[in-house]
Amino acid sequence: MSAVSLSVLIVTYNAGRDIATCLELLASSWIDRPYEVILVDNASTDGTPERVAKAFPWVRVIAERSNHGFAGGNAVALEHAHGEAILLLNPDAFLRDPEALTGLLAHLDAHPDVGAVGPRLTFPDGTHQVGDAGYEPRPLSILVHAAGLSGRLGRRGLYLASRQARGTGALDVDWICGACLLLRRSAIAAIGGLHSPMFLYGEDVDWGCRLRDAGWRVAYLPGIAVLHLQGGSGGTRSPRWLDGLATIYSLRNAGRRLSSPAFFSAPLRLGFTLRALAYGFAARLRGQPDLARKAEDMRRFASHLRSLRL
Repeated sequence: MSAVSLSVLIVTYNAGRDIATCLELLASSWIDRPYEVILVDNASTDGTPERVAKAFPWVRVIAERSNHGFAGGNAVALEHAHGEAILLLNPDAFLRDPEALTGLLAHLDAHPDVGAVGPRLTFPDGTHQVGDAGYEPRPLSILVHAAGLSGRLGRRGLYLASRQARGTGALDVDWICGACLLLRRSAIAAIGGLHSPMFLYGEDVDWGCRLRDAGWRVAYLPGIAVLHLQGGSGGTRSPRWLDGLATIYSLRNAGRRLSSPAFFSAPLRLGFTLRALAYGFAARLRGQPDLARKAEDMRRFASHLRSLRL
């Protein structure tokens, strides 16, 4: 099968501290086909579009006067894209492995029934970043995730657990994180484009579930790793991701049993509270500040869920 052309879409918002590294690593990647890079800036105030245009003249920069959000920004970029393969790449997602993109493209080329493919995302220390792929938000997957049982006894939780993200074989999932997501243009067309009811957070879950509805497979490749700073252009560990997830849960489960807001929030709130206690105890026992930060994150997420309304 002949290789398809590639369009790389990057959406920025005050991403000046990350975008240069992102583009430099993209430029040094081994890409075996023609490609273009389209950057849509969502009305940054830090001079991102001007600096990119000056330092990277091979990037097409589209400076918007308003913030369209993640999905909206990518929809704007898609209007100008010519490739048959579409890579969504966050400014804080770094292709440190020059063969990473080639591997993703090769999988898409070899599997015509795959509409989207993505890598294992990692933190700077190389550990797996939970939240890079997973399954449709349904009552059972929410319960499995809240109980910490993802990947145990074949259970599918909301997110792939680190134990599931080992090995090199491709895994069929329902969605992949939009930080580094390679899509087939025909698959995007099948779901009506890259629009989404979410402004920020949850769009990737929405797209993946709709791709599965349309008959496309979504493939996760744990053998390919991409560094993701997570929140480099949108703040650190914000609980707002729960708002997007709640919206998706409401949309995907409308009219079904156990689809109430309380069933979504209560198991997760309990799970976060228990994890906060466990992390806090471990932080005091081991004297590790990173565990204390995790405990604070869990407490913040649990608190956010108390006021959540779908």
